[in-house]
Amino acid sequence: MRFGVTKVLDSIERQLTLDPTTARAVVDLASVVRYSALDGDTSRPFNLTRLGLVIDSVGTHFKTGIARVYAVVDRSILGDLELTSNEKMVMRRWADDGLLEVSDEAAGRVLEIAEYTGLPVISRNDFSPYAPQRPWIHGTSGKLLTPVPGMGGAALMARPPQHGAPPNPPVPDAATAAILARNWHCPDPNCGAYATPRPDRQQPPPRIQQGRPFCPRHNQPLADAGPRQYSVPITVRVNGSDRLEFAVTSQGPTAVGRAPEDAVAISLSELLDDEVVSRISRSHLRLELAAASLTVTDTSMNGTKVHLHSGPGTETGQIRLQRDERHTLGEWDVVELHPGVQLIRSDRRESAPVEEVSVMAEAPTTVIHLR
Repeated sequence: MRFGVTKVLDSIERQLTLDPTTARAVVDLASVVRYSALDGDTSRPFNLTRLGLVIDSVGTHFKTGIARVYAVVDRSILGDLELTSNEKMVMRRWADDGLLEVSDEAAGRVLEIAEYTGLPVISRNDFSPYAPQRPWIHGTSGKLLTPVPGMGGAALMARPPQHGAPPNPPVPDAATAAILARNWHCPDPNCGAYATPRPDRQQPPPRIQQGRPFCPRHNQPLADAGPRQYSVPITVRVNGSDRLEFAVTSQGPTAVGRAPEDAVAISLSELLDDEVVSRISRSHLRLELAAASLTVTDTSMNGTKVHLHSGPGTETGQIRLQRDERHTLGEWDVVELHPGVQLIRSDRRESAPVEEVSVMAEAPTTVIHLR
């Protein structure tokens, strides 16, 4: 069983991110993993694998086969006696690797992140103490989602609106927007979120107090590290189903292929069967972002096809790139490495058939009691 739990936690880890560009929602972690009704296991008040059920429900709710989430946990939870030693170790490692945010007060922090990023909040907290300052939490926009038991796992339920509540979070004021437009550096050398800006992901928004940015985990003022980089989220679609998301940033190129060895590389080998993977070059193409323009350069042996689109569902033509040929992509263009293997802007993609890509597939029945 321990091996099974480890595999589930590894699957969950692959769907965690502090990059708001690729996250689908921000999760109040403690409030959902303490909800025993999700898996029917009342013997464990706290069970980290319940996060996997919530991640699966996000994919179903937003009609994608995969979903990454931005998870926030209270600092006090890391020493909670309800956790197993393995769960404590895993959560600390996630925090050190910049995959989980640790905060003194997670409930308020997830609302702050929602206001800065537009992401919906997943929580079982009623947030009543925050309503006077943030009346939008009782609005009609579906920004607050509650996980509930569902068929074979969990489902997300939008909270009913209250009369007179504004439907959406407010737009950040000019001073806040200026802070969010910068990268930041934490003085703690082991900070996984605000170390040197990474070329493969955006930084999370800082905690802002009295007009100054702070690291949520280390409670230290952050130092300015220059303008925030551009970022475009990309979805890998295989045979019509969304299988992977990543970000291309203006800090440097991103190589995509069977097993690229570049500094920033996206490997597709685990997503493809043996026949298809043999048709994908080790480094098949390179994506670059400059001045808000996304370009693709073919670096393969077999070429890369670009399906030109003027909008959703409106293909206007095709071009085939040969080795070292570069092309500036339109917002709705689809890049095809091989028939059935495509790259699409996540924020401009058309809906795809939902394939059940569950992070709980490896869960032993003694860990999770599905209905």
